[in-house]
Amino acid sequence: MDLEQRLRILVVGGGLAGLAAAAYLRGRHEVTVLERFTLVDFARNDYAMSITANTHRFLRELGAEDWQLQAVPLKYVWGCDAKGNVNETVAQSITPSGATTIFARRSRIHKELLTAATSPRRAGTPAKIVENVKITSVDVEDGVIRTEDGRAFRGDLIIGADGVNSIVRAAILGTVAPSASPSGVAAYLCTVPRSALDSDPSLSFQTNADAGLATFRGSDADGRPKSRVLFYPADPNTFQIVAYHDESPWVERFEKSGSSIVPRVSQLSMLQTFDDFTDSVKRVLAQATSPDVWRIRDIDRMESWAKGKAVIVGDAAHAILPYFGLGCNLAIEDGEALGYFLSNVTSASELPQALARFAALRVARAHMVQLAGRQAAGLVSEEEKESLPPFDGKAFMAKVYAYFSAEQASKEMCG
Repeated sequence: MDLEQRLRILVVGGGLAGLAAAAYLRGRHEVTVLERFTLVDFARNDYAMSITANTHRFLRELGAEDWQLQAVPLKYVWGCDAKGNVNETVAQSITPSGATTIFARRSRIHKELLTAATSPRRAGTPAKIVENVKITSVDVEDGVIRTEDGRAFRGDLIIGADGVNSIVRAAILGTVAPSASPSGVAAYLCTVPRSALDSDPSLSFQTNADAGLATFRGSDADGRPKSRVLFYPADPNTFQIVAYHDESPWVERFEKSGSSIVPRVSQLSMLQTFDDFTDSVKRVLAQATSPDVWRIRDIDRMESWAKGKAVIVGDAAHAILPYFGLGCNLAIEDGEALGYFLSNVTSASELPQALARFAALRVARAHMVQLAGRQAAGLVSEEEKESLPPFDGKAFMAKVYAYFSAEQASKEMCG
């Protein structure tokens, strides 16, 4: 593609969504990523996440190898009751492409996406990363971003990948833009050595060759996941702990700090919160690193993601509750889809049609996942409860896993 046919694209946010978009768009267009912080400390707010089979394949296509991610394949999911009894084992199959769902740390995924976006070894022009950018305004009609230090960035397209508190979303939707909604649930996030589970006969099933995720529920489980503990691999030697509980004890600190994270809290508070769990679970919690407390939030579903010269992706467009571990996957899918729909766009005049095709595919899928998260959390409205059929988790995950690529999904949607 000739230089004059390349779009100037500004990506707001250098997280997973922003770098995925940059990685997929750099092959055809000139991409600049505006990041609020520096991209040196990849371990900032780090935790392990699940990467579904199709997203795993996307990462491979972008050059991320499993050894670089220190990935652990997901083979089973176990559900355990308050007494520690294992009630359910669900096998996760490998896709025809050879990829499977994996666990990996966010920091390693982030690093590999940055490499995919900026490496001179990949096709196209490496994305330019501009760090420590404090944005003061976004003009979605003229494609102009202004910063605190007086700079102005101009582009044919602005991609808002700036998270749940997105300034680009606010610029697109104005006063009707939704804000983050607390779910009433918080989660302790911490890690523990693999040996902590391996040494306990009632938990060592997780450290065998068939790795996976185990969910332990407390005696007060009432259908809403306010009290449950998840163990799953962060890497071959470490397990991630995500421990969901009522957010009430932390609301004041969340509100006072203006942040959704309270870092490095007392381990004792976590042990007291889960005092009704089995001794095995409590022994593992006692060996964990100092936990952070995260406020679990999402945003209301939106019908419109684009206006003028701007579009939003990732959490800015569809922040979801984490009960299926799909937030990162939707974000990377968004990047792949933008790469597909903008691959043959050679002028700004073609953008509205390309973005409309992007939205037609991605909004419906995001809405499906957002609704499922609220159903799993028991947070749907009374009106929705009356109109919706009972939630079928297996059928939902089948739809999630059936997505192969934007190109294939677009062809299927068009019949």
